[in-house]
Amino acid sequence: MNEELLFNIFLDLSFIALAIAYAISKERSLPKSLKQLGFRQIKAIALAKKTAILALALLGASIGLNIALSFFNLNDLQLVAESVAESQAIAPMFFWFIMLRVISEEIFFRGLLTTKLGALGSSIIFAGFHIGYLSIAEIIGAFALGYILAKAFELNKNLYPNILAHALYNAIVLSAMMG
Repeated sequence: MNEELLFNIFLDLSFIALAIAYAISKERSLPKSLKQLGFRQIKAIALAKKTAILALALLGASIGLNIALSFFNLNDLQLVAESVAESQAIAPMFFWFIMLRVISEEIFFRGLLTTKLGALGSSIIFAGFHIGYLSIAEIIGAFALGYILAKAFELNKNLYPNILAHALYNAIVLSAMMG
């Protein structure tokens, strides 16, 4: 593994640890803390329905953003595709890294920051964390999709649909990028 990948794994684990540590400091127990962060029981049918609706909302928004950004000649997502291809080439465990990233982002940005800063605040910070791709389209997309995920979390008070929809969205987008 290279240093960048190790740093990213450290960052993801730090997001999770920070969110859980903060929740524990408020709740004083791990089960209550996880519930406060959004890990709540949900029936399978409700989970499937909420996940499907959210995944479709993410995909629809992404397609709409791509069309709009292309119309204004701002679609530079090839920069993201190049970065992802480089990461995939050097990381034999790329899939697991992507899953860890989804889980850490949902815990930190939605479970913690959305409850503290609201959908808008957490989405701005989420977009800021995507600046490393040096893509205007990625930053705008991260903000818009982060906002959808934050609003869904505010509505559902549950991270499970977010995690599954976010993972499904990433899998579809990464598959499309990789051909």
